[in-house]
Amino acid sequence: MKSVIKNRKLSVMMIALIGVMISCGEDKKEEIISEALKVEVLEIKKINRPRLLRFTGVVEADDKMVLSTKILGQVKKIFVMEGDRVTKGQLLVQINGNDILSKLKGAKASLKEANATLTNVRKNYERIKNLADKGSATQRELDDMTTSVHVGEARVESISESISELNELLTYANLRSPISGFVSQKYINTGDMATPGSPLLALESLDKLKVSINVPEFEIGMLEENDLVTVKIDALGSATCQGVIEKIIPSSAFSGAQYKVNVAFKSVNKDVKPGMFARVDLYKNIETKILIPSTAIRNRGQLTGLYTVNQQGEAMLRWVRIGQEYPEGTEVLSGLIEGEKIITSAESKLEDGMKVEIIKSI
Repeated sequence: MKSVIKNRKLSVMMIALIGVMISCGEDKKEEIISEALKVEVLEIKKINRPRLLRFTGVVEADDKMVLSTKILGQVKKIFVMEGDRVTKGQLLVQINGNDILSKLKGAKASLKEANATLTNVRKNYERIKNLADKGSATQRELDDMTTSVHVGEARVESISESISELNELLTYANLRSPISGFVSQKYINTGDMATPGSPLLALESLDKLKVSINVPEFEIGMLEENDLVTVKIDALGSATCQGVIEKIIPSSAFSGAQYKVNVAFKSVNKDVKPGMFARVDLYKNIETKILIPSTAIRNRGQLTGLYTVNQQGEAMLRWVRIGQEYPEGTEVLSGLIEGEKIITSAESKLEDGMKVEIIKSI
């Protein structure tokens, strides 16, 4: 009897233990189910998008020049410094032109004398001509007076030309700006000796700016003059300017297999200055692409990946190769196929193999 009671108690305890185990199993199952991470996903679809061609370059002044002089003389005064803005006609440099002034003064005196002599010669010519008409002077006398008039006129003309040349040289003693812009470089200082042809100042215009870019040979065929482009100046933040391809230089002699292309601004920010680094974007040719939100990308050292959702509802880390960035997202070159779902947002940190629950699909 005692043995039967003991066996019954044992059976009851085992049943109770099994019940507890089943209950715990159900709780664990519920716990596992509750661990599924809520995520938002995007179904991959290919879209038609123009190909983005991106180049880098430097802003340059379309009109730039180096001022020099044609006279030898000491620099008396420099009115500008590097970086100063200048206007057309503004006096920039004065060079000692006393030697030219002295020559000019002498030439003007000689011209006055030559004109007086010519006046007298012409009077004598008229007198001799009248006498010759009356038979009171010979033809030889008239010819001699005619020659004297021609000599006098030639002398006046020669001196006048000398005065013009001296006046022109004198302009190189007072150098004025031929453009409105700024001083990009100063080569001399006050007191230095200026020599003919030597550089004094470098000037650049701000009226018209351009971006000079180098284009590889495998892309040069895609560009055409008058193509519209977008120019971004890094120094000015996110602001962009509109431009147009103005000139494609057909020679690659500038930099190996690179071709020089000039981009003119259609509209330009007043803060853009020569020397600034620029990025030029041009959209050409329709291509089929896969674009994803940049926020979905995960970087692990040198590798780039993202999370997809497999058929078992698990997050799977997928390594991909990405390309250029577009306004709609980042291009995926390989590693994804159309129809797959990628995780774009999760309520907490994702791990490879984690169970997920899709709450929103785009």
